[in-house]
Amino acid sequence: MQETDNILEMRGITKAFPGVKALDNVDFSVRRGEVHCLIGANGAGKSTLMKVLSGAYVEDEGEIIFDGEVLKPHGTLERKNKGISIIYQELSLFDELTVGENVFVNAYPKTPLGTVDWKKVYADTQALADKLNIDIDVRAKTSDLNIGHRQLTEIMKALASDAKLIVMDEPSSTLSKNEFEILKKVIEDLNAHGVSIIFISHHLEELFIVGHRVTVMRDGKFVVCKPTSELDEDMLVEYMTGAKVEKRELSKEKAHLTDEVVLELEHMSNSKVKDISLKLHKGEILGMYGLVGAGRTETIRSIFGVDPYTDGKILLNGRQVRFRSPAEAIKNKIGMMPESRKTQGLVLLLPVWENITMVALKKFLKGKVIDYKKIDERCNDYKDSLNIKTPSIKTLVGSLSGGNQQKVIFAKWLAQDSDILIIDEPTQGIDVMVKSEIYKIITRLAKEEGKSVIVISSELDELLTVCDNIMVMYDGKQIMTAQKGSFESDKILQASLTGRNE
Repeated sequence: MQETDNILEMRGITKAFPGVKALDNVDFSVRRGEVHCLIGANGAGKSTLMKVLSGAYVEDEGEIIFDGEVLKPHGTLERKNKGISIIYQELSLFDELTVGENVFVNAYPKTPLGTVDWKKVYADTQALADKLNIDIDVRAKTSDLNIGHRQLTEIMKALASDAKLIVMDEPSSTLSKNEFEILKKVIEDLNAHGVSIIFISHHLEELFIVGHRVTVMRDGKFVVCKPTSELDEDMLVEYMTGAKVEKRELSKEKAHLTDEVVLELEHMSNSKVKDISLKLHKGEILGMYGLVGAGRTETIRSIFGVDPYTDGKILLNGRQVRFRSPAEAIKNKIGMMPESRKTQGLVLLLPVWENITMVALKKFLKGKVIDYKKIDERCNDYKDSLNIKTPSIKTLVGSLSGGNQQKVIFAKWLAQDSDILIIDEPTQGIDVMVKSEIYKIITRLAKEEGKSVIVISSELDELLTVCDNIMVMYDGKQIMTAQKGSFESDKILQASLTGRNE
């Protein structure tokens, strides 16, 4: 990699929207064959900068030089034809098409007769897969693929259009550790073939695994660009926030739990998990940790009435329950914040207030008429108390950042007055500053409002920060439970990786 050979130079990029300067004289460059990491808190300007690069936005000031050519603002198709491809966090694949059909969807090869050359479609897709050492069925429907192979299909789609620069926006946010290892190898192979990559991630540890350099943005401005070898996670957080990081030590104070057990599983089994026993106390925050596929989500699906349990018991306030649907669980004051907030937790095309009240609409009736004044007051109260950053409760929830969308889901279950809240991956795809806010909300709900919370997370530090107890799962089984005041992260990790509690 030649240190002075830039494939991309963005110079003095400025972009303003009504009332907001989203980008303020930003410089950003990428070398040929480099993985350049771009980070910053939500609202720092990363997405706006990439939309300017893609041609979706036109810069107010500045210039873009790509592969030695000054780019004119002629739209996204022109930028793609120049060799710039962006893979967004919400993948743009057609579920009912095959891998090969998706890869060439924008430009199918044709026969001399002008029809689609399907033989070439699949042969060329297989050639791309072989080039990147990807084991994938090119004739499989993408709806049948796991998230890792869907991500790889997007990468092949970019390469099929002769991409010289690929932007990966939060590519690992839903990947397992094994899938991330495959992605890492693909990135290395892309580099070996001279493809440059802009890698955007909230998982700071990943930057040191895949990245050569890191650029940090804050409040629409360039902050710093340094090689990863000269940085560590604390330095990155300080650059992102402008505040010095205080070292966190695990609390030695034991959890003070009430005697009141609100939810109990006695040797519960379903088709995916076996012999799970736990007790959730009033005001307790119980963590569930394990690798993807360990059975955490499958356990809570039975609690929430999505999947039936086959053996054992589930007790709610001492009474055995067998919910036949989530609606029954909701009636019994159990709320669920799913891992996929955009597809399962929210309706993105509806405003904030409708998302908050959709589960609890009966609580806002005056007789048989909806009391919109009460809705307005209550939703604005949640907006203020949860610090939901939105111009108005009438704003479409799809336009909010991931962290603020997550806060809207919190408000939804608070409006329903749920006593038990199950949260699956509470801070996935959320920046470090909003993570801290989410942790405070969870703690406040449990310790001040008496809610009982189950938190599922792939980030052990997250559970160590907020939980009173942490249950570790492996291959559908319960391995151990660690208690606050005696958390040992090494033992928890070992149990999750090996299935042994030694």
